[in-house]
Amino acid sequence: DDEQAKAERLWDRAKAEAIREKCLGKPGIIEEEKKPQSQSSPLLYDLTTLQREANGRFGLSATRTLQIAQALYEKHKVLTYPRTDSRYLPEDYVATAQKILPRFADAELARFGAKAVESGWVRPNKRIFNNARISDHFAIVPTGEDPTALDDLQRKIYDMVARRFVAVFHPAAQFELTTRITRIEQDTFKTEGKIIVSPGWLAVYGK
Repeated sequence: DDEQAKAERLWDRAKAEAIREKCLGKPGIIEEEKKPQSQSSPLLYDLTTLQREANGRFGLSATRTLQIAQALYEKHKVLTYPRTDSRYLPEDYVATAQKILPRFADAELARFGAKAVESGWVRPNKRIFNNARISDHFAIVPTGEDPTALDDLQRKIYDMVARRFVAVFHPAAQFELTTRITRIEQDTFKTEGKIIVSPGWLAVYGK
């Protein structure tokens, strides 16, 4: 049941040192395989996901995150209703999204938002706009109102939601995954590496 007990892991230091000594300086036969890999952006935030990520990133309790999101909704009117269990938008929200995306006060976010609209990426898509996945309220997204009067924590939560909203309209990130098997006599070593070929939505997060 131990998730660390993988076949390629070795916990006996003496055995590990013996393998190292035996292989050091000797030639190896290498086989290498490269595979493309893609990763779509995460879905929009519902309250639970927002609380979980705010706790991981900023150490905020679930209650504190809800208080901040509620203030961003009620007082500042920069986010939609936060007490939601949906991560989707209504199917008639496409035009609203197109209107909000280029209008962020943050110039960088506005640039990425405008690119999404200009590139035709903001269109009907069941992964984002899906009436069947909405009950009383839809995902937490920016409203397009000016967020300049926010304090530090409010700005952090707002930025999380705003970036997620912009990122979901960008293409999947494309990677190249390389697996290399090196054989030295009877011992086999596995090395894996991953590089970004096209950042896609990750560019919104500075990658």
